[in-house]
Amino acid sequence: MADLDDIMALKEATSKLLRQRGIDQWQHENPSLAHFVEDIEKGELFLMSIEGRLAAMAAIKSGNEPTYDIIYGGPWGGKPPYVTIHRLAVEASYLGLGLAEAMLRYAEALARQQDVRFIRIDTHRDNQPAQRLFERMGYVKRGWIYLGPQPDDRHRLAYDKYIEGSAS
Repeated sequence: MADLDDIMALKEATSKLLRQRGIDQWQHENPSLAHFVEDIEKGELFLMSIEGRLAAMAAIKSGNEPTYDIIYGGPWGGKPPYVTIHRLAVEASYLGLGLAEAMLRYAEALARQQDVRFIRIDTHRDNQPAQRLFERMGYVKRGWIYLGPQPDDRHRLAYDKYIEGSAS
């Protein structure tokens, strides 16, 4: 909780960057302060700092993600259990340094520790940088999902990845 101000500052900076890129993602109340507080309370928000400064974050969640129960355009690559990644963000001055890749690899390591073989993630259809990142890292576009009722565009491209290997 001590990092909550920095987390919200990164959320706001990411929202601004997405708006500048013409992407209607993170422009309204999602993700909210309540989302981040819940992630922290559940031990599911992971932060990366460089020289004491928040550089990247991601919510890495175990268990069923209700918004992934229905997928359109194709089936998921695997059945539950899976790990879900939400709220992936990198501070603008650190873009291009591989921090998003590092956060995704960390999620893969956590999945292996839990003996889970699939990771699911989604992004806005206009978020080309995220789509390129996911595909470069072996995620497969499976279709699309819809988020809960919100004023913004609720359509999200859905990806998953099979995780090989074991925790040992």
